[in-house]
Amino acid sequence: MSRKTMLINATDPEEIRVATLQDGILYDYDVEFIHNEKIKGNIYKARVVRVDTALQAAFVHYGGTKNGFLPLGELPRDMVSPDGRRGRIQDLLHKDQEIMVQAVREELGSKGAMMTAQLSLAGRFLVITPGNSVNGISRKIEGQDERKHFKKLIDELDIPKDTGVIVRTASMGVTKEDFQRDLEFLLDSWKEVNTRFKHRNGAGLVWQEDDVVTRTLRDSWSPDIEEVHIDDLDTFHEAQSFFRRTMPKHVDAIRHYTGKKPLFSKFQTEEQIDRVYGRKVPLPSGGALVLDQTEALVAIDVNSGKTSGDNQEDTAYKTNLEAAEEVARQLRLRDLAGLVVIDFIDMRKESHNKAVQDRLVEGLKADKARMEVGKINRFGVLVMTRQRIRPSLEHVTHESCPMCQGSGKVKSLEALVLSVVRRIKAITAKGDVKRVSVRLAPAIATEVLNAKRRDLAEVEERGEVELKIIPDYAVAYGDMQAEIERREEEREPKAEAHAKPHEPRRKREDETVVLGGDSPISFEKALAEPKSDSGKGGFGYDQRDLQRAALEERERLRSLFESAKPEDEEEEGDEAEGEDDAKAEGGRKRRRRRRRRGRGGDRAEGSASETLADAQPARPVESAPEPPKLSGDVIASLTAPAARPKKLGADKAAAPAEPAAEAPAPKKRAAKKAVKAETAADEAPKPKAPRAKKAAAAGDEAEVKPKKRATKAKKSEA
Repeated sequence: MSRKTMLINATDPEEIRVATLQDGILYDYDVEFIHNEKIKGNIYKARVVRVDTALQAAFVHYGGTKNGFLPLGELPRDMVSPDGRRGRIQDLLHKDQEIMVQAVREELGSKGAMMTAQLSLAGRFLVITPGNSVNGISRKIEGQDERKHFKKLIDELDIPKDTGVIVRTASMGVTKEDFQRDLEFLLDSWKEVNTRFKHRNGAGLVWQEDDVVTRTLRDSWSPDIEEVHIDDLDTFHEAQSFFRRTMPKHVDAIRHYTGKKPLFSKFQTEEQIDRVYGRKVPLPSGGALVLDQTEALVAIDVNSGKTSGDNQEDTAYKTNLEAAEEVARQLRLRDLAGLVVIDFIDMRKESHNKAVQDRLVEGLKADKARMEVGKINRFGVLVMTRQRIRPSLEHVTHESCPMCQGSGKVKSLEALVLSVVRRIKAITAKGDVKRVSVRLAPAIATEVLNAKRRDLAEVEERGEVELKIIPDYAVAYGDMQAEIERREEEREPKAEAHAKPHEPRRKREDETVVLGGDSPISFEKALAEPKSDSGKGGFGYDQRDLQRAALEERERLRSLFESAKPEDEEEEGDEAEGEDDAKAEGGRKRRRRRRRRGRGGDRAEGSASETLADAQPARPVESAPEPPKLSGDVIASLTAPAARPKKLGADKAAAPAEPAAEAPAPKKRAAKKAVKAETAADEAPKPKAPRAKKAAAAGDEAEVKPKKRATKAKKSEA
């Protein structure tokens, strides 16, 4: 006969672990965290939030994080509509109705807890069902004689009319007095539940299921368990109290462990528990099981590994027998539920398939969950289902991996490096990025800097961007954190003129001109500058006045240019003796003007001011200061578009237009004519050389011959 031992580890306040060993091998295991208490079996006062006619179910608020799900089939059997019919849920429940419910399934992922209104309270030997007078016996009790014996005991018990009783599997070998004592305890508990429900305001907990220690002793202890070792003193006293109330004959089985070595290590249990969390489970003959828990189902694959036999059929048969027994154990240990698909090694003989199925069913008999087992089909696959009693062990003790997001796989290093480079190129593609700082896991950052240094340099050169790769242990493997600094876009002058006070204006390399003061600003900007108060540092000009002054200045310069044209016509008439003489005279005039401009030197600005003073004055602007004076370059740009009224000679047309500031005043025309006549007389004997034409075409680069210096001296005397 096998020997069973129960171990309860409660030294850590955050966690309680209960393990059952059969001949030293881990037979059952349960763990509960204090911060993650289970709600299955708890009774709540709930409020109906919504009635879904399509699902024929109601969603109820019971105080949890998600609303509970209450289907029509879980309503009390005696609950009928006002007209006496029990058909649709909308006829039985309505919004904001208060109802007592019990959790039958834990919250799982995005799914809320499953609720029922058919309440039950479990004891050591009996389960009472208030509101349902039907009695029953556990299906685990299969012997007909035993079932008849328990049915007779139920009839002898003092059970209320509106309450039913179910005999549990642990009742084997108990007496009528044990049943009656357990029944009275459950009826007292039910009265307390009703009292709490009536006095509670709003949705919330009414009755809490026993903790993991009491629950395990109540549900899992059996007479074949010889010893129960507990390493925590308070838990030891609690277990003793439970045994004295329900099983006083076996109270001596509870023992307080005080050894120096941890309890689970003393019984070589820690190593077995660690293997429960593994994906691969070894088999005695060298084969292995591979278990994968997915959202839809649990997949179990059987591998032969190093298992050997007389032939392929014997090897497959031997491995499958070991796998069937281990599958039943792993389903119980890991609390795997739902659809389970087992892929056995293919076997040709039908008798072998039948033997493997029987071995699996035999191993599942020790499981308390309800199951349906199919047959091995022609593909070697067996499909079965298992009732979910509690969340799986993996769900309770594990979390999804932050690197692979629970998939179990991550990208290769090469693929991650290429992905990082592509992301950097996408970030810098627009051309408005100034600096990018990329934080990566150290392994990825090192590979990027070593393998993709040339690509990063090309990105920096092409996009004129500064890249910085920073290894950071805080960044998860496969993640990328980018800090982007973009360039500031230049604004248009108008946008700058109307910028908000707190936004600094950008400097632009525009041509500058003095406008009635010492501040050089853009002429275009000045015309667009709005009126500002002098106290705020403005120019003191109205925008319309400035525009009007600029237009009038343009007209004045054009009139000045027109007034200089009669002299050119008169000179052209005096020198019209021949075409060649006119061309030569034109070349000499241009040279004389260049010489005068060289002698003037730094007086160009002053000459322009004197010329403007002698010319027709501009009409004054009302309520504005004197219009600003313009430089010679701006005057030249303003006068350039004006067309000459009369077509000049070829040489004159080719010559560049002279600034209006160089035009001689009308009162000096007589002296200039005398100088021109004397110069023409001195140079008359000289032949008509094409050198004059060459000098005229060369423009500013024409050289002045030494023999012409006499003309310069005479002009100085004049």
